[in-house]
Amino acid sequence: MTAEEKAGIAERSPEAVLDFWLGGLRTATDASRENWQQRMLIWRIGPFARGTENPRALRVQREWCEQMHREGLDRFFRDPAWETPTGFLAKLIVLDQFPRSVYRGTPLAYENDFLTASLAWEACKDDREFVHYNVIERFWIYLPLSHAEDLTLQELSLEKFARWSVDLIAEAPPNRRRINQFVGWSVVKGIIEHTEALLLFDRFPHRNTVHRRPHRGGEPRYLADALRPLWSFTQPPDPDYFALLGALNRLGGGTGDDPITREALAGLLRAAGLPPEDPASPMDVFGLVSDDVVPWPVLYRHLRLPEHARTFDLLRRMPQVVDLADAVKTLILKDAEDLTWPPRSPKHSLIPVIDIAALNALVLGAEGSGATTRGPRDGSAPHGIGDGGEPPPDGSAGTGRSLGLSVRNESGDLGRVAAAVDDFADRHDFPQQDRYQVQLCIEEILMYIVEHGYDDAGEHRIELRLEMSEEGRSLTIGIVDDGRELEPGSFMFQPGPDTIQEESVVDGVGLHLVRTYVDDLRYQRENGRNLTSLSKSIGG
Repeated sequence: MTAEEKAGIAERSPEAVLDFWLGGLRTATDASRENWQQRMLIWRIGPFARGTENPRALRVQREWCEQMHREGLDRFFRDPAWETPTGFLAKLIVLDQFPRSVYRGTPLAYENDFLTASLAWEACKDDREFVHYNVIERFWIYLPLSHAEDLTLQELSLEKFARWSVDLIAEAPPNRRRINQFVGWSVVKGIIEHTEALLLFDRFPHRNTVHRRPHRGGEPRYLADALRPLWSFTQPPDPDYFALLGALNRLGGGTGDDPITREALAGLLRAAGLPPEDPASPMDVFGLVSDDVVPWPVLYRHLRLPEHARTFDLLRRMPQVVDLADAVKTLILKDAEDLTWPPRSPKHSLIPVIDIAALNALVLGAEGSGATTRGPRDGSAPHGIGDGGEPPPDGSAGTGRSLGLSVRNESGDLGRVAAAVDDFADRHDFPQQDRYQVQLCIEEILMYIVEHGYDDAGEHRIELRLEMSEEGRSLTIGIVDDGRELEPGSFMFQPGPDTIQEESVVDGVGLHLVRTYVDDLRYQRENGRNLTSLSKSIGG
């Protein structure tokens, strides 16, 4: 631990930032195993990272983020020193890395990604980064490119990091070649995983919960995959962030996701017994934005300032906020009986495919959305699949060996289907591999119907039913829809050199896996409806 880490960053200067962030790892000559390990524990990235925060390093980053909030970025970085090559590098590290630690699990973690990716793109034009930065420093120039949900930037990131890895290994002392091979290749592997996610989905599915955006086709399967990349678990959603917004919408007259008004914030403060007119009130946030409204992420960041710590604590302890926070935890934690936060291990403690629709209902204060559990565990269908929150129409809700769901032809409904199927799998003790395969089969066929089954833009219903025979450990899945007649070959896709094309590879391979994972698959057309039936043996 350096003196800077113990005491904070000594001064607001680029060199002080680099001393804090890079420590003794400034050039390839310093690239020892010990230095890599020490720095990655501070950075929380790379093969030597751990799940726990370094409290001293986090405190330093928090202080800087708080001051950037108070002053605004233009004023905070107004010194010309930040426009030098060293200043540019230090500024990029501060903007890209510090919010990821300080505001973990909220959209604020990603708030600077567009800016930092643009800066990194400019720095890499015509390979200009090679003129100003050594191989260790170049890592921090390239990293913001990999954070962007943009395939062009990802392609550049992969190109740059591939060369970076070669240069790192070549420039490291001979006795450190092996450790730098390990680091370099581990980094490239992670960048390939980032690029693969964008190739498949055009975005990072693991951010869906934090951004409260519905899962799309293929994403639940990716999130539930046992081989999901480790870096995708580093931003578990923060319950306080969502619970406070939910309380604001209920108690303070909030307006959903729209900017928060003065009246809404004042109403929330009064509900907590806090006078809005108090000089120490967080109402001063409106002075920062020079407006009568403020985006919720900015208000949340303001509430986290030390001068508002007492207010933040009182708001968090309001009964309504406590209940909402517990409801959010119940939605995202596998163990609904243990709501301890933060989770010991996001990878093992969080539900892989979180019910975004239910989270949005909690946050927006929707009618009847005050559920504090993530759904029944008796094999019945949860209310809210489809519209209106009706129970499933087929009368299967009370039967432990069956599950009936009515699903709209919208990809946003698939997240709740996955949660209901997951509960069904819990009840019947599905092995992890069978659980994954069943989820994939259901998702792929439903997505095929949603994307290819209808000629109009109207709402249609797809009926899904699962039946479990405990005696033979056999699962039957029935899917009925009123879409166009399916070509049986759609479910017989066999990938090969003449059939895999760029535009169809994801759907095609997924449907091929359906054929691979089930014991029997049948399809027929009857009375203008498609009837698809799958059967699969489930391990004991």
